[in-house]
Amino acid sequence: MVIHAADIIREESERLAAALAVADPERKVPTCPDWVAAALLRHLTEVQDFWASVLAKRATTEADVARIEGSATAAADDPAAAPELRRAATDALLAQLDSRGDDEPAWFWFSPEQTVGVIRRMQLHEATIHRVDAELTAGLTLTPIDSEVAHAGVDHVLQVMWPAAFEWIPEWATVRPIALAEIRLDGAERGQLLISRWSGTRPRDGQELGATVARPLTDLDEVGELPRAVVSGPPAAVDLWAWGRAAALGGLDGEGQKVEIIGDRAAISELDALLAAGIA
Repeated sequence: MVIHAADIIREESERLAAALAVADPERKVPTCPDWVAAALLRHLTEVQDFWASVLAKRATTEADVARIEGSATAAADDPAAAPELRRAATDALLAQLDSRGDDEPAWFWFSPEQTVGVIRRMQLHEATIHRVDAELTAGLTLTPIDSEVAHAGVDHVLQVMWPAAFEWIPEWATVRPIALAEIRLDGAERGQLLISRWSGTRPRDGQELGATVARPLTDLDEVGELPRAVVSGPPAAVDLWAWGRAAALGGLDGEGQKVEIIGDRAAISELDALLAAGIA
């Protein structure tokens, strides 16, 4: 199957809006407890509007993006205006994506990926995962995530979302590997994950800081005897788990729609810490 990202972005954005239209605007989002329903709709609107601007202005540098951010207008708080603003943002994003090829240069917040293609993938999964958030908020049955989209969603977390955190490790910190995890979808290996922890003393105030990070294991990594774990399950279930939406798994239809994690207790604990840190 070929993923038609534009169609899915539109469908998922419309589903999100429809779900939130029947939810109390002040209802808490179960999977993003700092947000209420109205904030979730505003978030998708602002994200799509931002990336539409990045593409329209052909931004390729941090300076380009700073100018876009400086001129951005926050989505209105007026509930009556919110649906139309969201619709306009989705239209603007898709118009830009439809006019650009995946290999064309474009700014993105992960330095190894600086193309229109990674923005397209990011917006596909952003719309899909936030649609899940919206349906949970409204108390609706979850619309299934297509298997091919779920496979791609897991890959995006492994290749982009988790590794991006390495770019924000302070220069004064040290990084050490602490565990390995194998990711399996329907029994087939999807990737090997090297989990590490950075830590150090911040020079300006002497505060001890640290965080758990992860990236795909490479042939050049010398990891020795690290604790190991295996994460397995159907694609949609692992996709939700990887994006920090394990709380949504109960809303999936069918038996066996769950994620199984087995292995060394220490490795499972480090996986829990990685998920608790959230997506970068």
